[in-house]
Amino acid sequence: MFMIRLAMRTDAAAAESTADYYQAALDIATYVDRHGAIGISLPQHHGSPDGYLPSPLVLATAMATRTEHVSIMVMALLLLHYDPVKLAEDMAVLDIISRGRVSYVIGLGYRPEERLMFDVDTTRLGPAMEESIDILRQAWTGEPFVHPTRGPMVVTPKPHTPGGPTLSYGGHSLAAARRAARLGMALIAETSSAELQQAYDEEAQRCGVQPAGCLMTAPGRPTSLFVADDVDKAWAEIGPYLLHDATGYGAWSAGRPATAIASLSGSVTVEALRAEEGSYRIVTPAEAKAMVAAGEILILDPLCGGLPPSLAWPYLEAAVDAATSSPT
Repeated sequence: MFMIRLAMRTDAAAAESTADYYQAALDIATYVDRHGAIGISLPQHHGSPDGYLPSPLVLATAMATRTEHVSIMVMALLLLHYDPVKLAEDMAVLDIISRGRVSYVIGLGYRPEERLMFDVDTTRLGPAMEESIDILRQAWTGEPFVHPTRGPMVVTPKPHTPGGPTLSYGGHSLAAARRAARLGMALIAETSSAELQQAYDEEAQRCGVQPAGCLMTAPGRPTSLFVADDVDKAWAEIGPYLLHDATGYGAWSAGRPATAIASLSGSVTVEALRAEEGSYRIVTPAEAKAMVAAGEILILDPLCGGLPPSLAWPYLEAAVDAATSSPT
């Protein structure tokens, strides 16, 4: 099994135009849909000089019209960057277009620059998040409800999915774990922690909520995987793009209180990134097949760090072939 993520970073070294780059992403979505991908993950950030995807719902809508089977997950949707009523409408329409194939991992975000862009009140992040989630859920009933500050309203049309698209909660703090449990949402964490699991379970029990569960990322798990016959050649060819992606996340996370994010790299050279054998990984087809045979889902990042589509396609095709063929 395999899935892909597309952050849509572009890079000055990429020959293709931005329009062509987005077209390539749609072509990739069509390709992986036809070859049995279990999911497409679309993240969200704002104001990045390399063009990191700021509008995942727009891209998800385009992908939904180009695919038939694959699930699409917006991960993470920075909920407080939106008006929740308008967002409820947009998500409902996308749910209709996709026939329920788009789900969301809700996140607070962590970059001060982004919160400033959208005038987020940092003094009440948690309460505002819970209020916005409640508005989404009430809006998707299609029935009149009372907005906490705007009075009575109704949101139409109703989503295709009864009750609205699936919402999970993304985070790696104890507060995030407790909030997810309290709201009856699955917790998606970028780390693996018994403490988080315990906080989640205890809060669910305290609130009398049936827990939806926790999905955590084990340290060292490859989340930007590539497949190549010649691994040395591949690192020489695409390593700089992987490093661009890694250092970008590293710069954003500098100074964050939580440092145990499983996918975060501290490398500043391609050689060091390769030696980590962590999130960014290039493996042979045989190794990829062994991973699949062991029950691991291959997480592919075909346009990682602004990788030009002309370079990306052979690696994607090799990975898909390894993920969908029998181990040898």
